Amino acid sequence: MTALTGRIALVTGGAGGIGRSICGALAARGATVVVADLDGEATAAAAAAIDIEHPGRAHPLVLDVTDPASRTAAIGFGADLGGVDVLVNCAGVLRDARIGRLEPALFRRLLEINLLGPLALTRLVAPGMAARGGGAVVNLASRAWLGTFGSTAYSTAKGGLVGATRSLALELGPAGITVNAVAPGFVETPMTDGLPPDIRGRTLAAIPVGRGGRPDDVAGAVAYLAEAPYVTGQVLVVCGGRSIGDPYAA
Repeated sequence: MTALTGRIALVTGGAGGIGRSICGALAARGATVVVADLDGEATAAAAAAIDIEHPGRAHPLVLDVTDPASRTAAIGFGADLGGVDVLVNCAGVLRDARIGRLEPALFRRLLEINLLGPLALTRLVAPGMAARGGGAVVNLASRAWLGTFGSTAYSTAKGGLVGATRSLALELGPAGITVNAVAPGFVETPMTDGLPPDIRGRTLAAIPVGRGGRPDDVAGAVAYLAEAPYVTGQVLVVCGGRSIGDPYAA
Protein backbone atom coordinates (compact mmCIF):
# COMPACT_ATOMS: atom_id res chain seq x y z
CA MET A 1 0.00 0.00 0.00
CA THR A 2 1.23 3.48 -0.90
CA ALA A 3 -0.26 6.96 -0.89
CA LEU A 4 -1.35 6.35 -4.48
CA THR A 5 -3.26 3.11 -3.89
CA GLY A 6 -6.77 3.61 -5.22
CA ARG A 7 -6.00 7.06 -6.63
CA ILE A 8 -6.84 8.20 -10.15
CA ALA A 9 -3.98 9.82 -12.09
CA LEU A 10 -4.35 11.69 -15.37
CA VAL A 11 -1.08 11.90 -17.30
CA THR A 12 -1.00 14.07 -20.41
CA GLY A 13 1.56 13.13 -23.02
CA GLY A 14 1.26 9.65 -21.54
CA ALA A 15 2.28 7.82 -24.71
CA GLY A 16 5.62 9.61 -25.08
CA GLY A 17 8.97 8.45 -23.76
CA ILE A 18 8.82 10.22 -20.41
CA GLY A 19 5.03 10.15 -20.10
CA ARG A 20 4.83 6.41 -20.63
CA SER A 21 7.43 5.82 -17.92
CA ILE A 22 5.51 8.11 -15.55
CA CYS A 23 2.31 6.18 -16.18
CA GLY A 24 4.07 2.91 -15.38
CA ALA A 25 5.62 4.30 -12.20
CA LEU A 26 2.28 5.58 -10.91
CA ALA A 27 0.53 2.31 -11.75
CA ALA A 28 3.27 0.39 -9.94
CA ARG A 29 2.48 2.46 -6.85
CA GLY A 30 -1.18 1.51 -6.97
CA ALA A 31 -2.74 4.32 -8.98
CA THR A 32 -5.24 3.86 -11.77
CA VAL A 33 -3.75 5.82 -14.66
CA VAL A 34 -5.47 7.61 -17.51
CA VAL A 35 -2.90 7.53 -20.31
CA ALA A 36 -3.83 10.65 -22.27
CA ASP A 37 -2.19 11.67 -25.53
CA LEU A 38 -2.96 13.10 -28.95
CA ASP A 39 -1.89 9.94 -30.80
CA GLY A 40 -4.72 7.47 -30.29
CA GLU A 41 -2.83 4.43 -31.56
CA ALA A 42 0.23 5.12 -29.41
CA THR A 43 -1.97 5.85 -26.41
CA ALA A 44 -3.79 2.55 -26.73
CA ALA A 45 -0.50 0.67 -27.06
CA ALA A 46 0.98 2.40 -24.00
CA ALA A 47 -2.07 1.64 -21.87
CA ALA A 48 -2.13 -1.98 -23.03
CA ALA A 49 1.53 -2.45 -22.11
CA ILE A 50 0.95 -1.06 -18.61
CA ASP A 51 -2.17 -3.16 -18.20
CA ILE A 52 -0.19 -6.36 -18.77
CA GLU A 53 1.93 -5.70 -15.69
CA HIS A 54 -0.76 -3.90 -13.69
CA PRO A 55 -4.14 -5.29 -14.78
CA GLY A 56 -7.01 -2.83 -14.73
CA ARG A 57 -4.84 0.17 -13.85
CA ALA A 58 -4.44 1.84 -17.27
CA HIS A 59 -7.06 3.52 -19.44
CA PRO A 60 -6.25 5.13 -22.82
CA LEU A 61 -7.68 8.52 -23.69
CA VAL A 62 -7.17 10.72 -26.73
CA LEU A 63 -6.48 14.26 -25.54
CA ASP A 64 -5.50 17.47 -27.28
CA VAL A 65 -4.29 19.76 -24.49
CA THR A 66 -4.84 22.82 -26.70
CA ASP A 67 -8.54 22.08 -27.27
CA PRO A 68 -11.02 23.23 -24.58
CA ALA A 69 -13.60 20.54 -25.40
CA SER A 70 -10.95 17.82 -25.30
CA ARG A 71 -9.68 19.06 -21.93
CA THR A 72 -13.18 19.10 -20.48
CA ALA A 73 -13.84 15.59 -21.78
CA ALA A 74 -10.62 14.35 -20.15
CA ILE A 75 -11.64 15.66 -16.74
CA GLY A 76 -15.07 14.10 -17.26
CA PHE A 77 -13.44 10.77 -18.10
CA GLY A 78 -11.48 10.97 -14.85
CA ALA A 79 -14.64 11.88 -12.94
CA ASP A 80 -16.35 8.73 -14.23
CA LEU A 81 -13.51 6.71 -12.69
CA GLY A 82 -13.97 8.45 -9.34
CA GLY A 83 -12.29 11.79 -9.87
CA VAL A 84 -8.74 12.84 -10.74
CA ASP A 85 -6.50 12.83 -7.66
CA VAL A 86 -3.19 13.35 -9.48
CA LEU A 87 -2.69 15.48 -12.58
CA VAL A 88 0.64 15.17 -14.38
CA ASN A 89 1.06 17.79 -17.09
CA CYS A 90 3.65 16.03 -19.25
CA ALA A 91 2.47 16.83 -22.79
CA GLY A 92 4.98 19.08 -24.49
CA VAL A 93 6.71 20.00 -27.70
CA LEU A 94 10.33 20.98 -28.25
CA ARG A 95 10.79 23.04 -31.42
CA ASP A 96 12.49 26.40 -31.40
CA ALA A 97 14.61 28.92 -33.27
CA ARG A 98 16.90 31.83 -32.60
CA ILE A 99 14.96 35.03 -32.08
CA GLY A 100 15.62 36.33 -35.60
CA ARG A 101 13.95 33.25 -37.07
CA LEU A 102 11.28 32.67 -34.44
CA GLU A 103 7.94 32.86 -36.19
CA PRO A 104 4.98 34.09 -34.10
CA ALA A 105 2.95 31.00 -34.97
CA LEU A 106 5.63 28.71 -33.52
CA PHE A 107 5.91 30.84 -30.38
CA ARG A 108 2.14 30.67 -29.85
CA ARG A 109 2.12 26.92 -30.43
CA LEU A 110 4.82 26.33 -27.82
CA LEU A 111 2.95 28.46 -25.31
CA GLU A 112 -0.36 26.71 -26.02
CA ILE A 113 1.01 23.21 -25.49
CA ASN A 114 3.67 23.75 -22.83
CA LEU A 115 2.02 26.42 -20.67
CA LEU A 116 -1.58 27.30 -21.41
CA GLY A 117 -2.76 23.69 -21.69
CA PRO A 118 -1.38 22.70 -18.27
CA LEU A 119 -2.89 25.79 -16.64
CA ALA A 120 -6.29 25.12 -18.19
CA LEU A 121 -6.28 21.49 -17.04
CA THR A 122 -5.26 22.53 -13.53
CA ARG A 123 -8.13 25.00 -13.44
CA LEU A 124 -10.56 22.25 -14.42
CA VAL A 125 -9.25 19.60 -12.04
CA ALA A 126 -8.78 21.72 -8.91
CA PRO A 127 -12.46 21.98 -7.79
CA GLY A 128 -12.90 18.21 -7.74
CA MET A 129 -9.63 17.69 -5.88
CA ALA A 130 -10.63 20.27 -3.30
CA ALA A 131 -14.06 18.67 -2.83
CA ARG A 132 -12.39 15.30 -2.12
CA GLY A 133 -9.95 16.81 0.36
CA GLY A 134 -6.89 17.36 -1.82
CA GLY A 135 -4.70 16.06 -4.60
CA ALA A 136 -1.46 16.64 -6.44
CA VAL A 137 -0.47 18.45 -9.60
CA VAL A 138 2.97 17.76 -11.07
CA ASN A 139 4.08 19.90 -14.01
CA LEU A 140 6.84 18.83 -16.36
CA ALA A 141 8.99 21.90 -16.76
CA SER A 142 12.54 21.74 -18.08
CA ARG A 143 16.04 22.69 -17.15
CA ALA A 144 15.64 25.05 -20.10
CA TRP A 145 13.73 27.45 -17.87
CA LEU A 146 17.17 28.50 -16.57
CA GLY A 147 18.03 29.55 -20.11
CA THR A 148 19.15 27.62 -23.17
CA PHE A 149 20.95 29.12 -26.15
CA GLY A 150 18.68 29.37 -29.19
CA SER A 151 15.64 28.21 -27.25
CA THR A 152 13.87 31.39 -26.23
CA ALA A 153 10.31 30.26 -26.91
CA TYR A 154 10.64 26.91 -25.17
CA SER A 155 12.48 28.45 -22.22
CA THR A 156 9.78 31.11 -21.95
CA ALA A 157 7.00 28.53 -21.85
CA LYS A 158 8.76 26.34 -19.29
CA GLY A 159 9.79 29.33 -17.21
CA GLY A 160 6.17 30.43 -17.14
CA LEU A 161 5.18 26.97 -15.99
CA VAL A 162 7.66 27.19 -13.10
CA GLY A 163 6.24 30.55 -12.04
CA ALA A 164 2.70 29.23 -12.28
CA THR A 165 3.65 26.17 -10.21
CA ARG A 166 4.88 28.34 -7.35
CA SER A 167 1.87 30.65 -7.44
CA LEU A 168 -0.64 27.82 -7.68
CA ALA A 169 1.00 26.10 -4.70
CA LEU A 170 0.15 29.14 -2.59
CA GLU A 171 -3.37 29.35 -3.94
CA LEU A 172 -4.33 25.67 -3.79
CA GLY A 173 -2.41 24.61 -0.69
CA PRO A 174 -5.26 25.48 1.71
CA ALA A 175 -7.46 23.03 -0.24
CA GLY A 176 -4.95 20.23 0.30
CA ILE A 177 -3.64 20.36 -3.26
CA THR A 178 0.11 20.28 -3.79
CA VAL A 179 1.60 21.76 -6.95
CA ASN A 180 5.18 20.98 -7.92
CA ALA A 181 7.34 20.79 -11.01
CA VAL A 182 9.97 18.41 -12.29
CA ALA A 183 12.54 20.03 -14.58
CA PRO A 184 14.39 17.39 -16.60
CA GLY A 185 17.69 18.09 -18.27
CA PHE A 186 18.75 16.07 -21.29
CA VAL A 187 16.74 12.84 -21.41
CA GLU A 188 17.13 10.12 -24.02
CA THR A 189 13.73 10.12 -25.79
CA PRO A 190 12.48 10.24 -29.37
CA MET A 191 12.01 14.00 -28.89
CA THR A 192 15.75 14.50 -28.30
CA ASP A 193 16.90 11.99 -30.93
CA GLY A 194 16.69 14.66 -33.60
CA LEU A 195 19.33 16.93 -32.10
CA PRO A 196 22.35 17.64 -34.32
CA PRO A 197 25.28 15.37 -33.38
CA ASP A 198 27.52 18.26 -32.31
CA ILE A 199 24.86 19.70 -29.99
CA ARG A 200 24.14 16.26 -28.59
CA GLY A 201 27.84 15.62 -27.94
CA ARG A 202 28.42 18.93 -26.18
CA THR A 203 25.29 18.44 -24.10
CA LEU A 204 26.34 15.00 -22.87
CA ALA A 205 29.85 16.27 -22.13
CA ALA A 206 28.38 18.94 -19.84
CA ILE A 207 26.57 16.43 -17.58
CA PRO A 208 28.59 15.67 -14.42
CA VAL A 209 27.24 12.15 -13.92
CA GLY A 210 28.51 11.23 -17.36
CA ARG A 211 25.32 10.12 -19.10
CA GLY A 212 22.05 11.36 -20.44
CA GLY A 213 18.91 10.97 -18.38
CA ARG A 214 16.48 8.11 -18.78
CA PRO A 215 12.69 8.39 -18.65
CA ASP A 216 12.69 6.36 -15.42
CA ASP A 217 14.88 9.03 -13.79
CA VAL A 218 12.11 11.55 -14.36
CA ALA A 219 9.28 9.15 -13.53
CA GLY A 220 10.70 8.45 -10.08
CA ALA A 221 10.79 12.16 -9.29
CA VAL A 222 7.20 12.64 -10.47
CA ALA A 223 5.97 9.68 -8.41
CA TYR A 224 7.70 11.05 -5.32
CA LEU A 225 6.01 14.45 -5.69
CA ALA A 226 2.64 12.80 -6.33
CA GLU A 227 2.97 11.06 -2.96
CA ALA A 228 4.43 13.95 -0.93
CA PRO A 229 1.68 15.85 0.91
CA TYR A 230 4.07 18.28 2.63
CA VAL A 231 6.08 19.26 -0.44
CA THR A 232 4.61 22.02 -2.61
CA GLY A 233 5.76 24.89 -4.78
CA GLN A 234 9.07 23.17 -5.52
CA VAL A 235 11.03 22.60 -8.71
CA LEU A 236 12.99 19.35 -8.70
CA VAL A 237 15.70 19.57 -11.36
CA VAL A 238 16.53 16.11 -12.75
CA CYS A 239 19.58 16.90 -14.85
CA GLY A 240 22.53 14.79 -13.68
CA GLY A 241 24.07 17.89 -12.13
CA ARG A 242 24.25 19.93 -15.32
CA SER A 243 22.36 22.88 -13.83
CA ILE A 244 25.07 23.37 -11.18
CA GLY A 245 27.68 24.82 -13.54
CA ASP A 246 27.62 27.60 -16.07
CA PRO A 247 25.77 26.79 -19.32
CA TYR A 248 27.83 26.69 -22.47
CA ALA A 249 27.09 29.47 -24.96
CA ALA A 250 29.28 28.42 -27.89
